[in-house]
Amino acid sequence: MNETLNSDLILPAIVLMMVTLLVWLNMFIRRIIAIKVNGLDPQDYPTPEKFSAVLSERVQAPANCFKNLFEMPVIFYALTALVVVTSSGDDIFINMAWAFVGLRALQACVHCTYNRVMHRFYAYLSSSLVLWGMVIRFFMALV
Repeated sequence: MNETLNSDLILPAIVLMMVTLLVWLNMFIRRIIAIKVNGLDPQDYPTPEKFSAVLSERVQAPANCFKNLFEMPVIFYALTALVVVTSSGDDIFINMAWAFVGLRALQACVHCTYNRVMHRFYAYLSSSLVLWGMVIRFFMALV
């Protein structure tokens, strides 16, 4: 893999990190607003479960999305690093990486806006299938 392919593969990972940052900002802003509007004292809710119990679904959606961005994407980040280190990537792998990131961004948008579960699920399922395809493709390149 040449340097251009390396940077082409790293860029989707950076974009997914930026999606995660935007979801975190959304979560942070919604929580601060909810605390102020509802006159909540954060000290009264020392655990995430207690805090979540008093927040609306709309306020909680970005927090749930943020947690979700640390599940399957962790495999993506590790796989991206492995592909770069082993120089085993190609244009197909880069296209799959962009598909994964685009589908995860779509899922995050749905989750943080109108939150229709089946729309979120289809984006999640599609991104998961792309990711598992990437894993299998990487494995096959090594054996």
